[in-house]
Amino acid sequence: MEKRKKLKRERIEAGMPFISPMIGPGYTPDAGVLFAIGGLLTFKTDRNDTLVQRSSLPVTFVVSSRGNLSFGSRLKSFWWQDKVRINVLFAFSDAKDDYFGVGYQNATDIPQGDSTTLYNRRSWIFNPEILFRLGSSLYAGVLMNLNQTNAVEINPLMAQDPSYVAYGPNNYNAGLGLTFQFDSRDIVVNAWRGLFASMTSTFYGRGLGSDNNYQILDLDVRHYRRIKRDGRTLAFRYKGRYGFGDVPWAEMTKLGGSRELRGYIKGQYRDISGMHFTTEYRHMFLKKNGELSPHGFAAWVATGSIFDGTENLDHWLPNAGVGYRLEVQPRMNLRIDFGLGKETTGVYFDFNEAF
Repeated sequence: MEKRKKLKRERIEAGMPFISPMIGPGYTPDAGVLFAIGGLLTFKTDRNDTLVQRSSLPVTFVVSSRGNLSFGSRLKSFWWQDKVRINVLFAFSDAKDDYFGVGYQNATDIPQGDSTTLYNRRSWIFNPEILFRLGSSLYAGVLMNLNQTNAVEINPLMAQDPSYVAYGPNNYNAGLGLTFQFDSRDIVVNAWRGLFASMTSTFYGRGLGSDNNYQILDLDVRHYRRIKRDGRTLAFRYKGRYGFGDVPWAEMTKLGGSRELRGYIKGQYRDISGMHFTTEYRHMFLKKNGELSPHGFAAWVATGSIFDGTENLDHWLPNAGVGYRLEVQPRMNLRIDFGLGKETTGVYFDFNEAF
C-alpha cells in the first residue's frame, strides 16, 4: 500500500497523467437508486511548468432503478503557463424524468406521478469554451453551446401544458457566447482562497441552426476564505441565470441536481430565470503528525428561487446538507453529498467540489 502511494505521488509530482477510479451506489430524487462508475483523469499540459495547475477530466457513467442511463464529462485544462484555458462539458442522458410545468405554483401543486409528471427525456449537450488571459487574474473568451432535448412517452398533463405545446417535444438549440472572468483562486477545482466572478452571455438563434431565438445571461460569483489553516475553507456562491426571448421549456433555468440546491428534483422548479445562494464549510482532517488527512467533510446551507421577470421573488426554497470528502489526488476530491430540500432528499457521488 505504501509503495503504491509513493508511486502515485511520484507520478503526479512528475506531471504524468494519473487516473483515479470511482464506483458506488447513490440515490437522487429524480433518478431513484443509482449505481455510478467512473474515473478522474488529471494531467499537466507542460510537465516542465511547475506553476501551471493540473488539468482534470472527470468521467461518470450512471444507471438507475428507473432505467436511466447517463454519461457526463467536464474537462478543465490549462495551457501555455495558464495563458489559455480550454473547458469542455459533454453529457448524454436517456432517462425517465419529471416535468411539473413552469413556475413555482406548478412545482408545488402538481403531484409527482406517472400520469402527471413522468416522461422519457433523451438529451445531450456539448459546451466547449476557450479563455485567454488578459491580466494576472482576468480572462475573456468565447464559447459554443449545442444541445438537444427530445421528449417521448409524455403523460396526459404534460401534453396539455402551454409551454410544452408552444415548443413541442423536440428542441435543438445552437448558441454562441462571450464570457468575462476574474479568477484569483489558488486551485480551480478545489479552492482554499480567492475570488471567482464570471459573466457569460450566450445567444441562440435560427441563423446558427437553432430551433429557437433566445439569450441566456449567466452570473456566477464565488468567494473562498481560508479558516486559520489549510484544509479549512468557508465558501460562498451566488449564481444567477436569466433568460430573454423564446426560451424553450427544456432550456429554462432549473434548480436542483448534484451542484445547485442538492437534494431537489432537478427541473421541478423551473422558469425563465432563477438564482441561488450557497454557504459551505469544508474541512479536511489532520493526521497525528500534523499533515492533512485525505478524509474530510463539508456542510452547507443554501436557498434559491425562480421567476419569469414579472413576478417578485416571493418564494425561496430552503436547502442544506452534509458530505464526505476523500482526496483521491492532490487537492482533488471524491465527494459524497446528502442534500435535504423541501420534502425531498438526495445522495450524490461526484468528483471535485460542487463549486
